[in-house]
Amino acid sequence: MKLSEVAADRAGEKRRRVVEAARYLILRHGLRGTTMEAIAREAGMAKPTLYAQFPDKDAVFAAIVDGLTEELVEAFRQGMTGKGDLADRVGSALALQFAALNRALDGSPHATELMSEHRRAGEKFREKDRLAHDELAEALKTAGIAEASMLADLVMAASYGIALKATDEKQMIAAIRLLCRRVIAPELG
Repeated sequence: MKLSEVAADRAGEKRRRVVEAARYLILRHGLRGTTMEAIAREAGMAKPTLYAQFPDKDAVFAAIVDGLTEELVEAFRQGMTGKGDLADRVGSALALQFAALNRALDGSPHATELMSEHRRAGEKFREKDRLAHDELAEALKTAGIAEASMLADLVMAASYGIALKATDEKQMIAAIRLLCRRVIAPELG
């Protein structure tokens, strides 16, 4: 391994530690209640080392949001490429995505602040939703379902409502899968 590769690995590891520490603190104390000093302390590094990786708290938060949206997109795609007919795959995709989101937010009292009030987070989550909607609508259209875009809106909104109200992950997953089975399967003919 070259010296430059070792340095890049170390920088990547430091970055990962910062993002992990910041995510932990922000979920517990909110964005406003988390300082760069607290992030450095939680990550086990000096503030100058932290600032060498991220110029400010917004940059740290942007990295958290980017990582989270990547996790959610991956969970959705995993479901869409899984086994079963289209209704099963859509149910799995939405259930896996919302389960990943619930696990990532870990019951934080600051979840709403993190997902919608911060401009960057709101934009990234809306973009993720647009991508999921477009992929879902295209799959429904390809299956010959009329009004595919509207049906995609419906199952995504209903799944969001289920996820928002669910107190148990297994119940949430089962409910989203049932929703998709009951709404999409009859359209498949």
